[in-house]
Amino acid sequence: MSYDIAILGAGVAGLAAARTLALAGARVALIEARRRVGGRVYTEHTTDDSGTRQIPVELGAEFVHGLPQETWALLREAGLDSYELDGLEITFAGGQLLTQAPQRSGGFAVLEDMASWLRTQPPGTDMSFSDYLARSGVDAGTSARALGYVEGFNAADSRRIGIAALAEQQRAEQLIDSERLFHVRAGYDALPMFLARQFERAGGIVMLGSVVQRIDWQSGAVNVHGTLDSGQPFRVQAARALISVPLGVLQSGALEFSPVPADILTQAARLAMGAARRQTLIFRSRFWLQDLSFLFTPESLPATWWTSMPNDVPMITGWIGGPKVALFDAALERSLSTLAQAFGLGVAEVRALLVSSHSHDWQADPYSRGSYSYAPAGALDASERMTRPVDGTLYFAGEHTDVTGHWGTVHAALRSGLRAAAQMLQTA
Repeated sequence: MSYDIAILGAGVAGLAAARTLALAGARVALIEARRRVGGRVYTEHTTDDSGTRQIPVELGAEFVHGLPQETWALLREAGLDSYELDGLEITFAGGQLLTQAPQRSGGFAVLEDMASWLRTQPPGTDMSFSDYLARSGVDAGTSARALGYVEGFNAADSRRIGIAALAEQQRAEQLIDSERLFHVRAGYDALPMFLARQFERAGGIVMLGSVVQRIDWQSGAVNVHGTLDSGQPFRVQAARALISVPLGVLQSGALEFSPVPADILTQAARLAMGAARRQTLIFRSRFWLQDLSFLFTPESLPATWWTSMPNDVPMITGWIGGPKVALFDAALERSLSTLAQAFGLGVAEVRALLVSSHSHDWQADPYSRGSYSYAPAGALDASERMTRPVDGTLYFAGEHTDVTGHWGTVHAALRSGLRAAAQMLQTA
């Protein structure tokens, strides 16, 4: 099998690049280890208690964050409907429900102060968020809330994530109104499936269930070796290759390169793959406040919850990010207990209302090996260095290569795929 371009990974980055290149006339093979496209966009379609109402459950990426131009242009092109989340944000702490979200507001305030302080420092100043908090002089309560927010939102270890990256992220988020959150009504997987259909209509080949193990290459020639899920070996020849697998896969050494693109892998090692766990629960009825959007339970796990408000589906998702993921054992029972405490119910009452529970372990998934990336202190330039082609033959994409400050998002993956496709077309 011989092509102009081989693309490894049919997540949003790989799909966006594949469609662009195929429409430009290139012969493209898109190679994906899973039996589906989408990567870390993974939607499970189920029903409510009656079996009549269809419910898309997001097991990976869920929100359209703000108004990123590329994402919304694609949603319009695909004809996909969306709705904006709206409703109350409340906190359960000290045995009380409070109509405020101090963890979120406290995190915002500390990040704003951090960004202002960083602008007064010499260029290149960076440190971990934990180190910044230690020197900032904020009180213990504010520090704890800020740590919870940063670790939860970024799925990061506060002892590693850098303040330079956090400041860049904050600036980028303000540009797209990222505090606004949207759902794709049909399920987020409709977006990658649309890209895959467009790619195939343009003549591209999608190879699902194809696990790549080795990439042999020289200038202008690539041989991709792997195994089909049937156990049969395969080989794809191409003039160039785009590697759009998750950062965790690159860091694991599961892909063997010959010769090794040393600087690319060095930059990948400087970045970090975050850990997150989510548990989505569907109930027979909404026993929580009817207009609840976000619930914060900082004294329990999970510490962050959200509903689909204003969609009235009886579904709620619990989220943990960062080091606390390791503490989240007996996940379902812990989730039911936290909800029961927050709303003054018995655990047995809540369990009796449960219809189904949904989760996916991205840390254990061999084709992701983590949730999404972040930049540790001193690694702000690593993503940009990963965008540089290797001898005009190997190219790299994925949310970890985003240079616009949006690591860990679908629009970062989309932008990286479009960027890599533009690079390849410029040097065709």
